[in-house]
Amino acid sequence: QSLTDDIQYLFLDGVYLRMKAVRGSTRRLVLCAYGVSVKGERRLLDFRLAPSESAPHWEAFLSQLLERGVRGQKLKLMVTDGCKGLHSALDVVYPYVPRQHCWVHKMRNLANLLKKSQREECLAGARIIYQAQTKQAATKAYWKWARRWRVEVPKAVACLERDLQALLAFLSCPPAHHKKVRTTNAI
Repeated sequence: QSLTDDIQYLFLDGVYLRMKAVRGSTRRLVLCAYGVSVKGERRLLDFRLAPSESAPHWEAFLSQLLERGVRGQKLKLMVTDGCKGLHSALDVVYPYVPRQHCWVHKMRNLANLLKKSQREECLAGARIIYQAQTKQAATKAYWKWARRWRVEVPKAVACLERDLQALLAFLSCPPAHHKKVRTTNAI
């Protein structure tokens, strides 16, 4: 089935779903592509069972999306997690489309690097970064947060700093779209 090339935001993620099997249930990986058109219409574009989120599996999935019509002429932003296989495939199939790293995934990664006693304050400070209205304000919030936490939890600061530009890509979109395009939660 062909698709129209009117997608402005493309959300990509691998999700695990429970599936019934002969002997109980099992978790299976499903690669998902969800789009928002230039008219604001939301569409589940495609999904496929896959054995892993490796670059070849993502590349096959994305190539099929491209062949079916999502050429990327209207694409403003792709929203993804930090999956290396997915990003390698995007470098091949959609190399010139800006990418937004998912803040929900990043916050989970940060939480995993913190002691329980640090989580509330540190994550609250990180939230201020993505709640900013402009890239300049977000960058300023980041540096304030980084100064506060760099000595205490350097790995957490490095985790956020490594992807900062991709985490702030959504701020180039219209403000009304910010909340919806900063995570892969749409999937």
